[in-house]
Amino acid sequence: MPQRDSLGRRRTVSQTRGLRPLHPPLPAGVRSRSVRVAMASQSWAQLDVYLRSGVATTAPRALGHLLERALSDSEERRVTDWLQWQIRKERQLLAS
Repeated sequence: MPQRDSLGRRRTVSQTRGLRPLHPPLPAGVRSRSVRVAMASQSWAQLDVYLRSGVATTAPRALGHLLERALSDSEERRVTDWLQWQIRKERQLLAS
């Protein structure tokens, strides 16, 4: 009875190559994409150190955690900047 691998190719019972996933499955709601990034050599070295620190089960997941944290920090910073601007504006209005 032929089976199909993850790409839809037919495999016979004796063929085991291509049927087993090479990487652990992603959790629900998580998607993998290829991204091309250009950075300075020093930044790549820092990233490699972070990825080797073992914060996640695989390097792509560690990179994903790092990017998610950077995005959430960026969002918090924008809200904080806006709040500070709003406070300065209101103080100027109260002073006049």
